[in-house]
Amino acid sequence: MRKLSNLIQVGTLERLTDSYMSQMLDFASTGNLSQSGSNAINSVVYAGDLNSVVQRFDGTQTVGNRLALGAVDVFGTVNQTGNNVANSTISNSLEFADQLLAATGKQLVLNSAELAILYGNINQSGLNMANYAEAALAVGSASQEIELGAVQRVDNTLTVAAMSVVSAAITQRGENFGNIMISETVDSVTRNFAGDQIVHNVVTLGEGGAGPITQHGANVANFIMSSRIGSLEQSSVGTQTVINEVLDAKGRPVKGDGIIQTSEDSVNVIILTKPAEGGDSAVIEVAQTADFPQSSNSNGGGSQSGNTLVINR
Repeated sequence: MRKLSNLIQVGTLERLTDSYMSQMLDFASTGNLSQSGSNAINSVVYAGDLNSVVQRFDGTQTVGNRLALGAVDVFGTVNQTGNNVANSTISNSLEFADQLLAATGKQLVLNSAELAILYGNINQSGLNMANYAEAALAVGSASQEIELGAVQRVDNTLTVAAMSVVSAAITQRGENFGNIMISETVDSVTRNFAGDQIVHNVVTLGEGGAGPITQHGANVANFIMSSRIGSLEQSSVGTQTVINEVLDAKGRPVKGDGIIQTSEDSVNVIILTKPAEGGDSAVIEVAQTADFPQSSNSNGGGSQSGNTLVINR
C-alpha cells in the first residue's frame, strides 16, 4: 500500500460560525497554494529490448490533498494534483508481458478544498493509470488484466463557504486509464477489463454566484495503438462512471452559461496507424466483447464508445 497525504487546515467551514474562533482569529489571506502527490509501483523503463516482464499489483495507491481554509480568503491560485501509476513498462521491444491489477487493487486520488472566499483560480486534477505497455518496435505476446473488484477513482471536491467571485475560475479534471498498449507491431494480445473507473467532480457554492467552472472526466479501458496487429482478443465487463456536479448551498443543481461539463468514456479502442515503411495489407484477427455499463451526467457534452476501430492510414 502506498499513500500520500497533504493537509493544510486553518479553520474548517464549520468553524466559520464558531463565535469563539471569530473572536480569537481574524480572517487572514493567502497567495498561491499547491499540493501534489504521485505514486508509482512496478515501473520498468529500458532503452533496449526486454525478453519478459511480469507485473502484479494487489494493493492500494492513494493520493490525498486536502485544504481546509475556513478562515482564509484566497487571492492566489490553488492547485491540487494527484497521480497513480501501477504496472508500466517502456522499452524498444518486448517479447512477453503479463500485467495484472488484482481484484483488491485500488488507485485513488482524493482532492478536497474548503475555502472561505475565493478570489483566485483553483485547479483540481487526478490521473490513474494501470497496465501500461509501450514498445517502440514490437510487442510479442502479452496479457493485460484488471480483475473484477479493482477500482480506479478520482474525486475532486470544492466547497466555498461564502462566495466565489466572478473572476475566479474553477477547473476539475479526472482521468482513469486501464490496459493501454502502444507499439509499431503487436503479435498476440489478450486483455480483460472488469474493474470500475469512476470520476466525480463536485463544486458546492455559498451565497455568491460562480465564475467560470469547467469539469471533465475521462475513462479509457482496453486501448491499443499499433500499425500492425496479429491477433487481439479483449473483453470489458466492468463499469465507467463520470459525475460532474455544481450545487448551491442547499444541494440544488446550478446551471449556467459559465458552467462547462464534459465526459469521455471509451472501452475496447483500436487505433491502426500507418506503418513506418508504408502501406500494409496484413489481415488482423480481432475479437472484442463489451458488456460495460457507462454513465455520465455531463451537461456540456459527453461521449461514450465501445468496440471502436480507428484507421489512420
